[in-house]
Amino acid sequence: MNGQLIFSKLFDHTIGVLERSLDIRTPRHRVLSSNIANSETPDYEAKDIPFQRILERSMNQYSIYPLKRTHPKHLPEEMITDLEVETVPGGVNIDQEMTKLAENNLRFQAEVQALLKKFEALKFTISETG
Repeated sequence: MNGQLIFSKLFDHTIGVLERSLDIRTPRHRVLSSNIANSETPDYEAKDIPFQRILERSMNQYSIYPLKRTHPKHLPEEMITDLEVETVPGGVNIDQEMTKLAENNLRFQAEVQALLKKFEALKFTISETG
């Protein structure tokens, strides 16, 4: 059986979506934290990463990032490096930024839990059938 086919069977679409989502949420956390840290800086413009648009774009293109391998038998390592950071008009509203940060954090934690459940199921499948 082809190695790529085995990989795609073991790691389904859900794992890919969760992986990409976590890859976007991490830098978004940094951007939102920066907004909060600069909330009292004069003329500072709030920034944000358009999470939904980036996730949709990455999901529309199944393999949008070229695979980088140092050895042909290594698993692929995908990285999102070209995230868009947009300026949010109106400056920093600390309440809105704290809300966005809390929501981003909660969603990150939920996605990590979902990913852990997927890996637990995979581990169970391997141990029970192997």
